Amino acid sequence: MTARQCAFSLLLKLKKSGAYSNILLDSQLKQSALSEQDKAFATALFYGVLEKQIFLDYQLCLVLKQPIKKLRDEVLIALRLGVYQLLLMDKVPQSAAINESVKLVKKNRCAYAAGFVNACLRSVQRNGVMLPEKTAENYESVKYAMPQHLIDLWRADYGRETCSALLESLSQKPKTVIRVNTLLTDIDALATELIQAGICVEKDSRCEQALVLEKTGAIASLPAFKEGKFHVEDTAAQMAALLLEAQAGERVLDVCAAPGGKAFTIAEQMGSGKLLACDIYESRVSLIQKGAERLQIPFIQTLVQDACCFNSALGVFDRVFCDVPCSGLGIMRRKPEIRYKSIEEIEASSALQLKILTTAFGYLKQGGRLVYSTCTLHKAENEAVIEAYLKEHPAELLFQKTYFPHIEHTDGFFAAVLKKNEQ
Repeated sequence: MTARQCAFSLLLKLKKSGAYSNILLDSQLKQSALSEQDKAFATALFYGVLEKQIFLDYQLCLVLKQPIKKLRDEVLIALRLGVYQLLLMDKVPQSAAINESVKLVKKNRCAYAAGFVNACLRSVQRNGVMLPEKTAENYESVKYAMPQHLIDLWRADYGRETCSALLESLSQKPKTVIRVNTLLTDIDALATELIQAGICVEKDSRCEQALVLEKTGAIASLPAFKEGKFHVEDTAAQMAALLLEAQAGERVLDVCAAPGGKAFTIAEQMGSGKLLACDIYESRVSLIQKGAERLQIPFIQTLVQDACCFNSALGVFDRVFCDVPCSGLGIMRRKPEIRYKSIEEIEASSALQLKILTTAFGYLKQGGRLVYSTCTLHKAENEAVIEAYLKEHPAELLFQKTYFPHIEHTDGFFAAVLKKNEQ
């Protein structure tokens, strides 16, 4: 299997199954015999076409004589791969971009479309990058390959200027950030070890124990990772977890903990005590357990528990972390398919979030501290949930912040700190 065929197969599977892109990609690459260079190329094609789909389809619609929806999936995916290489990958020869796309339809039971694909891609090649007029309503949608309903949502929430800056930032490649496991090492020792392994390392001055990495290769294959000296977690997520200010010896609850990154950060901040990390699915709870074992954090306990259902047997906790399920709009650089969620899917989150927050507060002792967080940029899931909760319950808002990618240079994130007052 070639890198292009790998990307083609992944895109076809994703369209038919609706699975998570990262899970599909990891599974496919583990089974493939591709070189590391080809794996990197296949990954770039897969995520690139997935992210830029609206832009790519706009280019195709300018040269097609039929509606794009009438194309067979295999033909459309081959065309998208070709256009992506032609217009957005400078290092790929244009002849290869066209010829290899023609080969893809031939190899995937669509030989009848070979001439059609060749003609379409040559027309795109002649046109170059095409965009609507800057005054057109769909200009930013095409330029940034972002659905119009998301642009409208962000304009309503944050204004046109912030929306435009947000769109630009979300088109950039996200940084790889790790959290140093201070239970096993220190930041200087780990940085030195990673630099010796050929990785570019920079400290993040805003967040103690955070390192920004470049040229990492396969992180999970690094000796430092296998030895539990760090876990991967964006700076914004680390800062949100640290807002809990968990202390040594305390009882802490993480109600929606999988896959465990924020629980690990909280535990490392504590150093000792008891941290109960819960999630609704056993398979996801096992991820937390495996991570805690790798990081050698003995005081993390795990439990399969629905965050919406109060369990009095758990007792009372000094602090509660509540990272609720959300639309994920702040992390679409890492999971491009998130941008294709419908407005109905996005708007459906807030009722569940409020229910989880209400249940989570029931575990908190009087005077205790709770952090509510999401990885989305949507006021209905963030500030509005906090406002709705405070209207009905004896709690005090100590702090809230939206982490914007174009300002903080992190994933999009939201965190609020609440204190439980006397009834």
